[in-house]
Amino acid sequence: MRSSWADAVANAEISAAATSASPSNVASVAAAPTRGGRPAYVPPHLRSRQPSSEALAPTVADGPSGARQPPSYGAAPAGASRWGGGPIRDVGRPISGGGRGGLSGWHSRRDRELNPFGNEDETTEAAFSSQENSGINFDAYEDIPVETSGENVPPPVNTFAEIDLGNALNENIRRCKYVKPTPVQRYAIPISLAGRDLMACAQTGSGKTAAFCFPIISGIMSGPPGPRQRGSRTSYPLALILSPTRELSVQIHEEARKFAYQTGVRVVVAYGGAPINQQLRELERGVDILVATPGRLVDMLERARVSLQHIRYLALDEADRMLDMGFEPQIRRIVEQMDMPSRGQRQTMLFSATFPKEIQAS
Repeated sequence: MRSSWADAVANAEISAAATSASPSNVASVAAAPTRGGRPAYVPPHLRSRQPSSEALAPTVADGPSGARQPPSYGAAPAGASRWGGGPIRDVGRPISGGGRGGLSGWHSRRDRELNPFGNEDETTEAAFSSQENSGINFDAYEDIPVETSGENVPPPVNTFAEIDLGNALNENIRRCKYVKPTPVQRYAIPISLAGRDLMACAQTGSGKTAAFCFPIISGIMSGPPGPRQRGSRTSYPLALILSPTRELSVQIHEEARKFAYQTGVRVVVAYGGAPINQQLRELERGVDILVATPGRLVDMLERARVSLQHIRYLALDEADRMLDMGFEPQIRRIVEQMDMPSRGQRQTMLFSATFPKEIQAS
């Protein structure tokens, strides 16, 4: 059998190395793999390299019974995945428990309510009890004249302690460091808690958001629970707060979340100019109070993703501004042509900085 030129060169180099090398070199060469009684071909660029003490080729070992075992490509470190990439982590393990019941820990962590107050300091008792509030001089509000109209108007209150809003809501009022109600809050909150319809006119920054959020949250907490449609894509809010702009809706939502913290009342916002899918997912998780702009709400109503048939409270913030911006047809459609309960079955609250005489008379 003729040998190739490469085999002849390899045999010649190995013979020369065997005659002039030291014993250690001879042992290294002899350890090279052989094929058919002669050394296997070694590429020229690897001939001068010393063989590594760790074999790269898979090894085949005999088992305890003499049977041949499958090749082993090196032992993996403890806890490592057979596919590499480091230790194995069980990312889907429930927080506690096992079986079907163990998933409750995972969902409770996912749906855990975020603290809207941020990193609040629980030692604010002294600062709150000192009756101090920076930025606003509430004592000056006592000199602001307030006019009320209607029959048997409930009397105003001087402190939040005089109002029965519930322990959870009172705690959030303390977290917000609200000490004394503003004039619009002094009159509007007792009227709303009495179940009366209300039209309030107060300047910007006078606390109108709290004036309608406090009665709504307190009423939902003390009233019967809303419907929970399992597997339904349609949401059934109990309260609807309409505002003319996206910025105002976000502001109301942030304030309402603080007031509803740890009360069990869930607040969701929906406005145009943003992807609707994320807002729909928030609605599917449950909603008690929906803060929305008229355009986006009509879109959701047409998609049958929101139903107003269980609305108990309807609040319009900056109502005159919505009329000036041309939202009157949409508002009339939401209130009159959808499935919202009629007057007498729901409570209506209108808040604005200005209310022309003709609007108040209508």
